[in-house]
Amino acid sequence: MKTALDIRGVILTLIILALIGTGCTSQTAAVQPQAEGAAKGQKVLKVAWWGNDGRKERTMKVIELFEKKYPNIKVEPTEAPNGDYWVLLAMRAADQDFPDVIQMDYKYINEYIKRKLIMPLDDLVASGKLDVSDLDDSSRAAGTFDEKLYGIVTGVNAQSVMYNPEIFEQTGVPTLSAGYTYEDLIQTARELKEQINQPDFIPIGSGALDFAYYLRQHGASYYAADGKGLGYDKDEYLSDFFKMEKMLIDEGLMASPDMINALSSDKDALITNKRAAFHTVTSNNVGSYSSLSGTAMKLLPFPALKGGSEGNYVKPSMYFSVSSYTKQSEEAALFIDFFINDLEANEILSGERGVPATAKVREHLLDQMKGSDREQYVYMEHVEKNSSPIDPPVPLVSSSINTLFSKIRNKMLLGQMTPEEAAKQFRDGANEIFADAAS
Repeated sequence: MKTALDIRGVILTLIILALIGTGCTSQTAAVQPQAEGAAKGQKVLKVAWWGNDGRKERTMKVIELFEKKYPNIKVEPTEAPNGDYWVLLAMRAADQDFPDVIQMDYKYINEYIKRKLIMPLDDLVASGKLDVSDLDDSSRAAGTFDEKLYGIVTGVNAQSVMYNPEIFEQTGVPTLSAGYTYEDLIQTARELKEQINQPDFIPIGSGALDFAYYLRQHGASYYAADGKGLGYDKDEYLSDFFKMEKMLIDEGLMASPDMINALSSDKDALITNKRAAFHTVTSNNVGSYSSLSGTAMKLLPFPALKGGSEGNYVKPSMYFSVSSYTKQSEEAALFIDFFINDLEANEILSGERGVPATAKVREHLLDQMKGSDREQYVYMEHVEKNSSPIDPPVPLVSSSINTLFSKIRNKMLLGQMTPEEAAKQFRDGANEIFADAAS
């Protein structure tokens, strides 16, 4: 039995994590109404996840299937947009109504483990309630911390550059292929800008490239392995990266931060409305953008760095974990098992949470898929063969570091400081944040 002090500790932890994940968002989380009284003899299993309306629709259909297979279990669902999800968990903890099954992110799973908010799953695996025998070794490892299994990977994804092939067909500009460089991307963007001579067309429709990826290509990392500082020692990496981004935005080849901030959702994105040819995404989002735009989008890895290292990596798109406060651990295990192993359930999910991490399900779905639905599967096959190990989860101060990065980057883009000054100021500010966290 958890004491009141324990509960307050949980609430405090989740509020801290919420602030990290949302930047103190003021929006109200969308909460599913509580299930009306479960039938006598049923056990109520509380399941929480984040996601858009499409994910909600698919997940609710899978829940219906699960309840048919296990009529003694009633699922009480809770969902919210990603930005509000962590606040929602804090609210549920404050009401002593913490979910049994929690959709978990790679960024935060270590903190939840350290603070004993989620439980090891090894005993549930040993009991046969949770079958992970078909789970990929890499995904099993990605959910294992301190030699214990805490998260079941629902799918895998990777960083990618999505592009609209129709724009290349219309303009006659050659499409890029895996192995292209930053220089190739810049040249292609210039050619597209010349061919589509319209003020509202921006070839690269997302507002930034990826500095962490760029560092990996230099054999460095954004954060040190112990999470107590930055992981690179040459400010030239950041100043060179900033110079490239400023040039792209100044030439109208990449969207500015102001343009991106004016877009409220994926349906408003430049690439969705054929106002851009490229957009950076995690690979499991390609189906959603294809549906929104009415165009079968394609995926490429990020540009290669001449003479550099491989920057791409396979990432757990998300996990399902079990709360350490649950009284329904066996039912929670059955739900996760159904979610990752049942073929009919995964036909409904269709890889929306990433390419399934179980081989049997992955092969079953791939046999059925056509067109844009296959794209992330084909892309992930490439990434599996062309990747390097993933960096450790980001430290607890990562939200503050990201806020600092954006603030300095915006000033640099506005010409208020040089890229060199921005790189130094970022390092100085990051060091202060790490020092404050350690004190």
